[in-house]
Amino acid sequence: MDRSDDPEFQKWAREVKIRDNWECQICGAQGVYLEAHHKNAWNAYPDQRYDITTGVCLCYRCHHRFHDMFGYGDNTEFQFAQYEDIANTIRKIASQKNPPGLLSHDPDKDK
Repeated sequence: MDRSDDPEFQKWAREVKIRDNWECQICGAQGVYLEAHHKNAWNAYPDQRYDITTGVCLCYRCHHRFHDMFGYGDNTEFQFAQYEDIANTIRKIASQKNPPGLLSHDPDKDK
């Protein structure tokens, strides 16, 4: 059975989104297409499939960025924590008044 046809999965996904206030837990997006992500993979942790404490609400973009970085299947809460840390670091850098560029020094000073 496909997950989208599984009433228990649909209930789990809705409860995750409600708990997270219909907001992407990475970028804060609301009013966009949201998905419920299993922090511990569906296939590797069947006992946690419908446990909302292991789910998180993500927008389509953040969800697919996670999987682009860590692959599909056998994902873990540890990987998700790493992804959160990366996203938080990027957000902090982007919010700086003068974020650092690709070069961390002035090449003219090296002459």
